[in-house]
Amino acid sequence: MSAIRSASLTLCLMAVAAVPASAQGAECRIDYGKPGQVKDANKAVETSEVIGKPEDKRKAFVRAVTLVTKEPEKVRSNQVAANMVLGRALIDIAGLPDMPPTVRRGDVGFTLDPEATIDLLASADSLLDGVEATNPACRDETEPWRRGPYSVLVNDAVNLYNSQDVDSAEKLVRRALMIYDNYPVAYFAHNILGNIQQAKNDMPGAIGSFRKVAELMKGDTATIEDRKTATILVAQLMIDEGEKVEGAERTAAMNDVVAYLQEFLKEFPGDIKAQSAIATAQLKSGDVAAARRLYDEMLQNPDKYTDLNLLEAGVGAARATQNAMAAQLFEAGLKKNPYSRDGLFNLATVYSDSSVGKLDEMPAVLVRLNALDPENPDNAQLAALYWQAKARALRAPAEGKDLPDPAAVAFKNANDSLLFYFDKYQNAKVKVTFNLFSHDEGRHILAGAIENRSDEEKSYTLKLEFLDAAGAVLDSREVAVEAVRGKGSKPFRVEITDKPGIAGFRYTKFPS
Repeated sequence: MSAIRSASLTLCLMAVAAVPASAQGAECRIDYGKPGQVKDANKAVETSEVIGKPEDKRKAFVRAVTLVTKEPEKVRSNQVAANMVLGRALIDIAGLPDMPPTVRRGDVGFTLDPEATIDLLASADSLLDGVEATNPACRDETEPWRRGPYSVLVNDAVNLYNSQDVDSAEKLVRRALMIYDNYPVAYFAHNILGNIQQAKNDMPGAIGSFRKVAELMKGDTATIEDRKTATILVAQLMIDEGEKVEGAERTAAMNDVVAYLQEFLKEFPGDIKAQSAIATAQLKSGDVAAARRLYDEMLQNPDKYTDLNLLEAGVGAARATQNAMAAQLFEAGLKKNPYSRDGLFNLATVYSDSSVGKLDEMPAVLVRLNALDPENPDNAQLAALYWQAKARALRAPAEGKDLPDPAAVAFKNANDSLLFYFDKYQNAKVKVTFNLFSHDEGRHILAGAIENRSDEEKSYTLKLEFLDAAGAVLDSREVAVEAVRGKGSKPFRVEITDKPGIAGFRYTKFPS
């Protein structure tokens, strides 16, 4: 059986272009005016952070380090201020052009043990930790200084990840979290780390990172939808991991999913994605009756749910190998939106399971699917599965019979069709895929890629029509995807604005 397509979104990598500042607390009182070493060092740091050439800045920051470390006993009476200034100075030095992460202590102003090395950000982190331990209210005071290197490291990690250097990206993002963890916008880094861990197949690690994303977003009204997405992603990953074990271990793993999402539902009661994921976990733990209660409610009262609600519930049932239940949910969703490409693909997939008893309805679904998505060879794979099932059913009646006996003809035609569609699946010259179709009132984003399976470079024009649930064309676009190298692919993205009501899309088959 082909893989079920999920409408759920995974988290996307985000660059930190401008991280919002935290509110400054009023209870962190640090006196930078004494002793003289702290006063002079603080002035050098503050002035050089604003003005000066890089070489002049470096001299000032190095001087500040020397002032507060050369004679430790002289600053001990105001150690919190000394630590704060020193931490800032080390962060400033770390941010200078071409500055390595670890340097010789003497090169950055330390007179004690000058030949030893120092990790600039790790040392700054320890110093600021000390300030915060003395007075927790000072986290608001230290946050801006931590945020600077964090933003740079996170952006660099994104660039490395996008260039497929995941090991280097992981080093940078972990370094970013060393200097800036447990602040709300640290979810950017945990998100990147989770993506890296997924790429390395470290699913327990990815689950932990994405859980942290959802945790840090809590309370931020601007990220509610992203937080919901993160929570459902965590649940899906937990379900996938739970499937790797059996018996009591699986039951316990699925119970953990249910408990995690029930806590989420206290804040967002009735969230259908969470309810559907709970039902999936219940099905996979063997508690079919509990899951059935939700699905029966959806099927009995479909008007209470959107097409996407019903289709996503179908995905959950299918992933739990409850294909008959999944078929009903997909059918209900497609009644509301007959132009859901993923809904049609998933319905055809579960119909290919002969135990569902709807194999003969599969060709009509494939006709509808190909009308929307004509350049996806996965559709031909589904057709091959249909003809494979038909050939199996026709084998026995054709036993011992020769052409032109009708039974032998039917069996031969089924086998010929199987080979025809399998060849189309295997040898397609192009494949169009979609990885995003999002809706925000009148704004819609469609993204995907065109894969050139031939040996020669080719250019394509994707002619798209955007449809409402009744099939009316609300907008159309032509997207040029040029110079796609042989055996390569190239992404595309289309954004539609001020067009409420778009529910689906279709595109025209490329010229032969």
